[in-house]
Amino acid sequence: MGPAILIVFALLALASVNGCDSINSDGDFDFGVSEETASGDTGTSSGLSTCDGVVVISVDSESVRVPGDTGIFSSASSACGMSEGRGSADAVVVLQDALTRCNREEVAADGEYGSQTAAAVADVQRRAGILADGEYGPATLEAMRWPTTSGTDCVAGPASGTTGGGSSSLPPTD
Repeated sequence: MGPAILIVFALLALASVNGCDSINSDGDFDFGVSEETASGDTGTSSGLSTCDGVVVISVDSESVRVPGDTGIFSSASSACGMSEGRGSADAVVVLQDALTRCNREEVAADGEYGSQTAAAVADVQRRAGILADGEYGPATLEAMRWPTTSGTDCVAGPASGTTGGGSSSLPPTD
C-alpha cells in the first residue's frame, strides 16, 4: 500500500506542476479551464484559479480574511476567482460576510455563490466603476471593503500592485 500512496502523490504533484488544480467529480484531472475560458469569455475571474479557501492579508496595517487559493501545491494567494457555482463554501462565506458587513449588501451567508451573491458583487462593482459582471476576482478584491480580523472595523481592499500574486506573510486560515 505504501508504494501506491507514493505514486498517487507523485501523480498529483506532476499534475499540479502542469497546471492541474484538482481531480474533478468524473475522476479526471481538472486543469482549471472553465467553460467561460474555453469559450473566450474574459470576465474578471476567467483564467484564475478558483478560490478554494481563506487567506489572511494585511491591508493598511490591519489583517483581513479574504477568499484565496490555498491548494496543497500552491502558495496561499488572494489571486483567485469565483462566479456562480464556482468557489468553495469557506471562500464564498467570507465574501458574503464582507458584502453584508462592509459593503451595504443584503446577502445570506450560506456558502453558495448563487444569483443573489452575483447580484451583490455586481452592485459593488458598479459602485466602484469596474466591469459589473458579478464575478469575483482581483479587481473586486480591491474594490470591496473587508472586515478586519478584530471585527471592529472595515478597510478598503488592497491597492493595485499588492495583489499581484496576493501572497501573504500570514498563513491560510483554513
